[in-house]
Amino acid sequence: MRFNPLLNDLFRGEWLLDVAWISTAAPLVQNLLEGVANVQQIDENESALSIIDASGHQVNPRNGIPENSVAVVSMIGAAMKYGNACSFGADDIARELAFANANPNISAIIFKLDGPGGAVSAIGPLLTFAAEKKKPVIGLADACLSLHYWAAAGVCDYIMADNDISARFGSIGVVSQFMDAKKHWEDKGFKFHEIYADESQHKNEVFKLALEGKYDKIKSEILNPMARKFQAAVKSARPNLRLEEEGILSGKTFDADKALGIGLIDGIGTFKQAVERAKMHAELYTQS
Repeated sequence: MRFNPLLNDLFRGEWLLDVAWISTAAPLVQNLLEGVANVQQIDENESALSIIDASGHQVNPRNGIPENSVAVVSMIGAAMKYGNACSFGADDIARELAFANANPNISAIIFKLDGPGGAVSAIGPLLTFAAEKKKPVIGLADACLSLHYWAAAGVCDYIMADNDISARFGSIGVVSQFMDAKKHWEDKGFKFHEIYADESQHKNEVFKLALEGKYDKIKSEILNPMARKFQAAVKSARPNLRLEEEGILSGKTFDADKALGIGLIDGIGTFKQAVERAKMHAELYTQS
């Protein structure tokens, strides 16, 4: 059977995701499982990367990249680790960031973010890039929630909202959601048997308990440790956070003005201003 990276992340069930997206995505998930989803496929020539030259004009990287260009890498929509026919994965995004980081004619990067977060597995490639980057990255965001915010905090030297109307930040938290379809199949005549080796008494224990409505272990062993890592990463990346603000590290979301006031972002501006900010940071990197 052909590997489906989207379903792979869906079945894992652990999300750095604004929960409102989960409920609205339910019909899509159902259609994917039934094989009838009608999704827009990515053209093979599409890329998450675009190039802005020194005069501010977009250029085709296939025709060569001029000196002192700024790369623009976009992460739009819910993020999965691996790309598929209808979306770029975090591995694709990290690859474009690494390309820009290595190209001598690119002086800085704008990381465009607009999404509700995504699968826990998607943060790894982005943080790997962050540990290796040698050029400034300016974050320019609309919705920048959960995993998207972790990515912004971990990767970007400066985070800007691209507007003060729809832009939102935060939703710093972890959620697990999965479906128990056993009764549905049992009603159709199927009978389930799970047989474990005597030496495998802890295998799948947290999920078996969760299916019984006992959530303590899945929280203490999986969700809580991940939430603490998320919180620690944000606090480390954003030392000027106003931690006294209720909900800032426990899942609340904030509009651009509020996010600026409590230290989640550094500014509000336009794409043109982000390009100017990228050039300024590039000069600072060169001097340091």
